[in-house]
Amino acid sequence: MATALNHPFYPLDLNPIGYAANTMSITALLETFAVTVAGVIALTSAVVKAAKPSISRTDKVLVGWFVFSGCIHFVLEGYFVYNHKIMPRRLDLLGQMWKEYAKADSRYMTMEPFVLCMETITAFAWGPLCYITAWMIVSESTHRHPAQMIVSMGQFYGDILYYATSIMEGIYHGRSYARPETFYYWGYFIFLNAFWIVIPAFCIYQSYSKMVGAFRQASSSSVK
Repeated sequence: MATALNHPFYPLDLNPIGYAANTMSITALLETFAVTVAGVIALTSAVVKAAKPSISRTDKVLVGWFVFSGCIHFVLEGYFVYNHKIMPRRLDLLGQMWKEYAKADSRYMTMEPFVLCMETITAFAWGPLCYITAWMIVSESTHRHPAQMIVSMGQFYGDILYYATSIMEGIYHGRSYARPETFYYWGYFIFLNAFWIVIPAFCIYQSYSKMVGAFRQASSSSVK
């Protein structure tokens, strides 16, 4: 049985069943993640530029965002959902990345129900829909803004609940899932997840404005 003496997670009484320590350094894991993210964004940008040279800068950035989000949701979070029962002992690349991140949120090591349910919806609903939305932006589909609104609202709502459940656990029960070092809580937990608050909020506003404008224009045309 794992104890506080042989795992790096908080709270100290956590029992990550079958825990095996990572073999890759923090630096190697973060560099691998950063290079992969940069590669996905660069490849997406190149493909979009070749497929649709006239695309606006904003839409080009949003295509990159949705492809990147789709990879995070479907690949990384899908991996967690599939392996959630054995995460503490996983030593492949994605397993070690999750164990590094779990220093900021140990719920990923304990089959915690909310996290599992939230990640399942995120991986298998928002993940594929992110890819579809990216394609809709490039193809100028009339379904683009409804799809963008749905997936962005799902991301925004899920992230708010993700933050809130952890924070309220600390307020009401005095239980923190993050190590005490500032780097883990503010770097991993707050900063990395904040992207799925800020960018979806912009996408929701953009889609709302476009749909309201379209309805307003249709209403004006019908009056004439």
